[in-house]
Amino acid sequence: MQFIEPLAHHHLGLSADAVLRLGLMHLSAGTGGYRVIRAMKRSARALGFDRLDAVIAVNSIAVNSITVTFHKGEAFRTVVAQQHQPGVNASRIEALEHLSQHLDSIHTHRELEDALDVIEESVTSRWSRLTLSLAAGIACAGFAFLNHYPLSEVAAVGVAAFFGQFVRVTVGRTRFNQLGTTAIAIVTACLVYLAATYLVSSIFGIDPTVFSAGYVAAALFVIPGFPLFSALVDLARFDITAGITRLTYALSVIITASVTVSMVSFISGLNPVVVDAGSPTTQWYFQAALASFVGIGGFALLFNSSRRVALIAATVGTAANVVRLLLVGFGVHPQFAALTAGVMVGLIAALVATRARVPRITVSVPASVIMIPGTAMYRAMYHLNTGEIDQAMANAVSAGLIVVYICAGLAIARMLTGRDWAFGRLIDFSRKPAHLVVAEGGTGRRSDAGDSDGPRPSGP
Repeated sequence: MQFIEPLAHHHLGLSADAVLRLGLMHLSAGTGGYRVIRAMKRSARALGFDRLDAVIAVNSIAVNSITVTFHKGEAFRTVVAQQHQPGVNASRIEALEHLSQHLDSIHTHRELEDALDVIEESVTSRWSRLTLSLAAGIACAGFAFLNHYPLSEVAAVGVAAFFGQFVRVTVGRTRFNQLGTTAIAIVTACLVYLAATYLVSSIFGIDPTVFSAGYVAAALFVIPGFPLFSALVDLARFDITAGITRLTYALSVIITASVTVSMVSFISGLNPVVVDAGSPTTQWYFQAALASFVGIGGFALLFNSSRRVALIAATVGTAANVVRLLLVGFGVHPQFAALTAGVMVGLIAALVATRARVPRITVSVPASVIMIPGTAMYRAMYHLNTGEIDQAMANAVSAGLIVVYICAGLAIARMLTGRDWAFGRLIDFSRKPAHLVVAEGGTGRRSDAGDSDGPRPSGP
């Protein structure tokens, strides 16, 4: 290894730390491993490194790590860091993606650190606790309607989810264990739902058992749609370590939620029975479009999306979900309908995201969340606890296949619209930024126009 002067070695370390910080901020915002590594490679190239090798791994539940080796000449430096608080912040993903695509003015590690300071200080939670609670209530109410619950149960679901999310945000601000926070929020939502339905039953003289199924929909605001979809898309690209990291976290939350819901069922006597939908009418499909729109918008706000991104995601997701519902209504297999909807979301999101200048993931994931069969996930755990293994396996397999087919659709759309993603092209470090070309005696013209992750293929 080439001997490095102490000062040069110090600057190498500072540059490496700045790039690693960018990766950690990306990871904590909930984006996929592909975007994390791509952003680090872009910034490393801008700071003059010759190569970067990075691995994203999971050490334990809710603890992710990034191992990065930086190369400059014959010298190298390996840095390892952990990220302990997984979460989702669509606005921060958008800001970090914009930074990684516009590094012309970033020449030193200090300039990169300053840019990250601005993002860290300014791009925080967009929405108040009250707004997030309303968003959760609206999202879960929309989901309940799409699952053919009567309006009285839809209203109770909305109220219960509101209080559940309110408690979730309140407890979350104390930095309490995330799985424990999830359980507390679900218990709150279920108890509020139980209280609301008993109140309605006593006022109108209705048998409270008719409301037994809706409590499941009231807990759907905790479903980790963002890490679940990003994990499976990472796995589709064979980013195995990054995909397993996200999937481990998502499954941990889903299992915690399912166990909590099933425990509430045992104590309260509530039963997640299947609602007899009957044959949907034309009017119902129009109502379903409205429910999809407000539900997706609510979930998008929970992901800390801006109003603009939430509206875009809601529009894209509504179109895809209505098509899915129509296909199922005409007798198409639910898995194929989910695949079709996933492809639609991916293709439309690619077009819209480019024109709106937002990361595709901030549109496609919120647009897809409304299609997650959360009730089937909860039913699987309920039947497992009651010893009904056949019913448990049927619901688990059904839910899992729907999610897999949606992700397969997103992956297909990604392959069709993103050549760099489809062919696995990485950042080409031979394409020097303009300031480095000038420093080496070049013309100063950028050698990597646009947002290329590698050399473009010749020909069509």
